[in-house]
Amino acid sequence: MRTHSLANGFAIQIEDVDLAAALDDETFDAIRTLWMEHRVAIFPNQNLDDDQLVAFTERFGPLFVHAQSSLLTTYKRKEVMELSNLDGVPRPVDYELDWHTDQTYTPQPVFGTILYGIVAPQEGGQTLFCDLAGAYASLPDSLRRRVEGVNAVYSAEPRPKVRETPLTEEEKARILDCTHPLIRTHPYLKRKAIYLSPLHIKTIGDLSADDSFALMQELTDHATQADHVYRHTWSIGDLVMWDNTSIMHSRTPMPADQKRYLKRTGFYLPDDLAVPF
Repeated sequence: MRTHSLANGFAIQIEDVDLAAALDDETFDAIRTLWMEHRVAIFPNQNLDDDQLVAFTERFGPLFVHAQSSLLTTYKRKEVMELSNLDGVPRPVDYELDWHTDQTYTPQPVFGTILYGIVAPQEGGQTLFCDLAGAYASLPDSLRRRVEGVNAVYSAEPRPKVRETPLTEEEKARILDCTHPLIRTHPYLKRKAIYLSPLHIKTIGDLSADDSFALMQELTDHATQADHVYRHTWSIGDLVMWDNTSIMHSRTPMPADQKRYLKRTGFYLPDDLAVPF
């Protein structure tokens, strides 16, 4: 197994490992440690079927199932989401997707997310990753004082037209707003990060909605400076996984003639660590 550090050390490429194989405990533990320390891990040249993808994912923790159950009806199995435009029907996967952290609007958010590339576009459709731990460490003192010890409200629908796929009425009633610390502590490493999700933050502390948005934008501008961002250009067989306690991500748009097909899985923390603190 060979490794190559990327993006000021918050991403790492791990080569010469076959994730479709039954990894021995020593190899798996090394991968898990590298992933948590670096926050984003890239494994090129993989070849996994759904069973192998799920088996690899499940070794990290309980399998993630998306809170928006209406998204899952077209998938072969609910644990493997398919992000695809191969049928030629224009859909939001073709467009830009703003910065966000997965499932912040749930009481026990998903810990890790995995994307596996089946078809890669030749132009556009890149995934950008933002290091929120590095962003926290570099916060100016004046801004740090405004966010330490403050909670934020995260919503599945914080602003109109923000979701690629709108919630159903049943989902609106079931997926309620959640309050989490704006500065989150990593459950294992005790590393702090800004728990930032511009698509989902509704209010911050006791600020008004407008003032919350202004503070969120200030944090986003700081966090997304070039030193804190890794841009991943997809190749067929890439598997990329990231730590949602410390990373937010976005997607660049694609020309209409480009094809993209990714599979997505994820995993939760154990119950005693699952609520952000």
